[in-house]
Amino acid sequence: MRITVIGAANVDITASPIGRYVPCDSNPSRVEIAFGGVGRNIAHNLCLMGEQVRLFTVFGDDSIALSLRDDCRRVGMTVDPILEVAGARSNYFICVNDHNGEMQAGAADMELMSHLTTEMVETYIDSINASDAVVTDCNLSEDVLRYLAERCAVPLYVDATSAAKAMKIKAMLDVSRSMPIIVKVNQLEAVALSGIKGDVEAMARWFVEKGVTRIYITMGARGVYCHDGSQSHVEPSQAVTVVNATGAGDAFMAAVVHAELSGATMREVCSMGVKAAALALQSKNAVNDNIKKLYL
Repeated sequence: MRITVIGAANVDITASPIGRYVPCDSNPSRVEIAFGGVGRNIAHNLCLMGEQVRLFTVFGDDSIALSLRDDCRRVGMTVDPILEVAGARSNYFICVNDHNGEMQAGAADMELMSHLTTEMVETYIDSINASDAVVTDCNLSEDVLRYLAERCAVPLYVDATSAAKAMKIKAMLDVSRSMPIIVKVNQLEAVALSGIKGDVEAMARWFVEKGVTRIYITMGARGVYCHDGSQSHVEPSQAVTVVNATGAGDAFMAAVVHAELSGATMREVCSMGVKAAALALQSKNAVNDNIKKLYL
């Protein structure tokens, strides 16, 4: 399948303590620097799953931008068009984990994404719609997300990205759409959008009532809840030793896209997503190359 991913490509800096994590103190840590970003991670995972993937993003022109762009190509995605912003620095995401690999604090410098405008997307909308599906993260502006909801002629998959950025999804649900929109959120993001606390079934119904075709709500150790208006499914999580939680949601989203486009049932989609997320949790990097073993 041909999939266009529209979203962020970052430099990820992850700090994991050596020993027990102590809040509000300087923790002896192992620091890893890698390439990431929600859109880029989803695209990378989809490449490992055997899909034909194009990444639509913007790059800075600082010293690391070329390496970031070349790495996207190295892992198999097409970077087309190449949109470089003169005088702009790359996106950076800094993550501080605890001793269990769970994120305690994150800082995202995503100023570069403001340069990915509706006018840019409009220029390439015909080639975007030549894909079998479009995947986007919420690092895009609200205007761009609204435009995609209006103009996508193929299924549109949306990753909420964070509780704050998830609020942009409301703009996508306020427009008339001709194609399915599939949304993935975690519980924090679902609460932020729906205003409903503690009742995951009610949260899911809220999304469907707003026009979402299928909603996937990831619940950490409790697994994932999926609902499409006529049926629902709960898939339990897999017990694994967590090395780094960053990237698990991106792996889940990629697996959802791959499985749905392959014609899998809701149960099969959720199962594949949970397996992909479990593999991501066991990797020090945001993307675990072993995910490709699920699809051999």
